[in-house]
Amino acid sequence: MLQPQVGIDFDNNERNVVCEVTLIEQGQHAAHEPDQNESNNTPPCPYCNSVARQLVGTKDFNRRTTDLTFQYFQCKKCGLVFMDPIPADMRPFYEGGYQKIPNSLSELRAIAETEKYRMKPILKYKNGGRLLEIGPWVGVFSCNAKDAGFDVTAIDIDENCISFLNNVVGVRALQSSDPAETLGQIKEKFDVIAMWHCLEHLPNPWAVIQRAAERLAPGGVLLVAIPNIESYEFSALGAAWKHLDAPRHLYFYPAKSLVTLCRVNGLKEVELTTTDELSNALSRDAWYSWASARIPVKYVRGVIGLVTYFYARNRAKKKPACGSGLTAVFQCPHVVAPPRQSSL
Repeated sequence: MLQPQVGIDFDNNERNVVCEVTLIEQGQHAAHEPDQNESNNTPPCPYCNSVARQLVGTKDFNRRTTDLTFQYFQCKKCGLVFMDPIPADMRPFYEGGYQKIPNSLSELRAIAETEKYRMKPILKYKNGGRLLEIGPWVGVFSCNAKDAGFDVTAIDIDENCISFLNNVVGVRALQSSDPAETLGQIKEKFDVIAMWHCLEHLPNPWAVIQRAAERLAPGGVLLVAIPNIESYEFSALGAAWKHLDAPRHLYFYPAKSLVTLCRVNGLKEVELTTTDELSNALSRDAWYSWASARIPVKYVRGVIGLVTYFYARNRAKKKPACGSGLTAVFQCPHVVAPPRQSSL
């Protein structure tokens, strides 16, 4: 397995930075290639119960909540990547959340302004109607969707975020630790269901996709955005890839596996990309995080992060599905015309 390494030469004034990015043979941080007998010691796939192979072992490098090592495996049949075992209590690993709750709606809108690009894949297919977001956190996307004219409903686990969404953002927000169950209880149909990087956190993502498909109105669209386990960054950085985010990320779907799952549930893929704005941002973030963990000088690691990112982008042109994020849009079939009544 190949991993980028960086050599730095600079003078005493730290003004002249010479970066040389090379690829060397790398062992312990790379995705693990198991031997033929390894399947006897690996857990079965939690989705299809087929044989899996060990993929990579990693630690909580992002938040450092624990020194435990977490193992990921990949199903040889359906391709699902899963963590095993999953900690019984995940709450300690989420302390502090992902983003501070804004003090006002205007503050949220200022943040949302920088992420309006997330509306682009939605507006290609729908310009209004009922929209459900699963895992909105503080509601950046929900806010943009509401401002774009959608009737927004949201499902999230965090009580404080639910209160903010209901009382400040002005969207209908439901608190739930089991989105699949909540989707099963909702009666209305939605024109859009969006899941921006929440599927990988859920203990039963296949059930959420199934329920989401059931709740789509005819012609409705499902947007799923997830970390791309087939990215160049993961193939190069292995356990050091930031978007493994162990142990918070429980599952990863390769593109073909996600498409297959959605097809099984009656949906058709209409768009799939790993080179959108979000994916590129995640790739840059992955390299900057890698550099930050190894280089103590702040401005130097920023330079190295950018150099390695652009170097990786150049190499990744030869590798399909290369970006660190995957965004896909699926559509529910339109209403099928009822058969003509027989004259007999």
